[in-house]
Amino acid sequence: MTPRKLLLTEQALDDIQRRALYLTVERGVQFALLWSDTLIDWLEHIASIGAQLGTEHPVEKSIRTFGYKRQATVLADFQADELRVVRIYFAGQDWTN
Repeated sequence: MTPRKLLLTEQALDDIQRRALYLTVERGVQFALLWSDTLIDWLEHIASIGAQLGTEHPVEKSIRTFGYKRQATVLADFQADELRVVRIYFAGQDWTN
């Protein structure tokens, strides 16, 4: 498998930031920072090994969906040289639209 470069769209970064703000209130700043760093490190690892995870999105055929530790659903576009994370949805959010 060919390693890919990780690209997070603005919307994906906003999703992570919103979750981090929520976690800051619920669990504290240190937890929120560690959680955000761990998620991004995991996505970088997935990109670096060239893996193509998940299943085809029911509407957007170029997008695949996969889970992160039963905490989030990641929508991503796997290109030959890039893993572009489009959105990250958390429990209770509808990712199908």
